[in-house]
Amino acid sequence: MSSANTRIPSVDVEQAQAMLATGAEMIDVREPQEWAAGHCGHSVHVPLAQLSTSTSWTTRTRPVIVVSRTGRRAADAVRRLRAAGVDARRLHGGLRAWLAFGQPLESDDDHTPRVL
Repeated sequence: MSSANTRIPSVDVEQAQAMLATGAEMIDVREPQEWAAGHCGHSVHVPLAQLSTSTSWTTRTRPVIVVSRTGRRAADAVRRLRAAGVDARRLHGGLRAWLAFGQPLESDDDHTPRVL
């Protein structure tokens, strides 16, 4: 990873849970098929490609936790959001970390939720 990625504000799963409990928002920037297979129930789906045009998901007054599969796309999204004045942080390790920490996922179908 480049040194620019090391400066991306990040939170771990426990910190994310605490932030969500106090009103933070969570967005998932993965592709639609990834979202459908499994996502955090707290999150709103805003694919990375639509991030600049889809801003109705936030009030811009609360912190935002950005999640992707492993955190790489989330880092890109955090850079964009912070440039626009949003207090955004990525979930370090992404949904894989969320799942490894024993946190639940939901899916859009009858299959067992999974991280693609």
